[in-house]
Amino acid sequence: MRKPLLAFARHAKLRSEFVLARARAHLPRHEKHRLPVRFIVGCGRSGTTILGRMLALHPDVHYLYEPYNMWTVIDPRLDVNGLFTNPAQAQWFFDREDLTDRAKSRYETVLARSGDGGRHKIVVEKLPHNACRLGWVQCVEPDARVIHIVRDGIDVVRSIERIATRGDYKLAFKPNYNQWWGERNAKWRALSTEGPARGYFPHEVDQLQSHTQRGAYEWLVSLEEVDRHRESLGERLLEVSYAQLTASPEAVCARIAQHFGIDANDEWLEQAASLIGEERSHAGEPLRLPTDMMHRFNEYQQRFGFVGRALPLETTVECLTESMPIHGDHTS
Repeated sequence: MRKPLLAFARHAKLRSEFVLARARAHLPRHEKHRLPVRFIVGCGRSGTTILGRMLALHPDVHYLYEPYNMWTVIDPRLDVNGLFTNPAQAQWFFDREDLTDRAKSRYETVLARSGDGGRHKIVVEKLPHNACRLGWVQCVEPDARVIHIVRDGIDVVRSIERIATRGDYKLAFKPNYNQWWGERNAKWRALSTEGPARGYFPHEVDQLQSHTQRGAYEWLVSLEEVDRHRESLGERLLEVSYAQLTASPEAVCARIAQHFGIDANDEWLEQAASLIGEERSHAGEPLRLPTDMMHRFNEYQQRFGFVGRALPLETTVECLTESMPIHGDHTS
């Protein structure tokens, strides 16, 4: 009995948040309440959630945790999970040409003015998927400062697999909702359609069948999109790894505070660091990818100093050497 009630409670909470965001879109603007917006991006399961929780403790920060309700009000195509709208209209990538006057106006009213100008200095918005919207983001927030957190791709795909295969997360009125891929796999349908059209492994995407393989594609595309906008962002982009965050949380938080223009006081640094635990890992099957995707995956792993490696699809289990560890973790 508890699970159906929980599904209805989740639905009611989402709907109420959406209604409030929609109502906010029609409120008059007050320029003094407009705060700079900073962004946390990176493939999901890379540590964005814990990083956001750390920043949420800062007194100068108004923190927005995955505000799908706001983004949907700003532009319904941004509802990539199909939480509030028809999942068939979900759009994965957003660039400058996708910005409408209405969306820009609603961004100003709904998101940029969501904080308290008397208490906060900045809004920090955390939504991993915004890694694939950086062109659009730079239009609505010309001085956008971005934290990109990256994590060992093997860890990421193992974590994605666990979320995608969980059967205990239910939403009322959405019997086909998957906690990772959204309503009727809206996320994967958008990614697997738009990714190849954008040039991301167009001849290999159809070969991806497992959650780990599709998660690897999402990880790759997120990294490729950050690289694509690296030059335009310049010094407004700060990149950190999850390993760095867990090993030296106070030092990383101090760098992030400086990047975001807030004070790194000792009390906040201590509180933020207390949230961090050691990285956990889980054994799993080797990750096998089509040839070009495998090579690109391993190039990124080497570039960031991560130890895990993907194998080609045709490789047998006997070919796996002890030098290729498999990891996994609970972070998002």
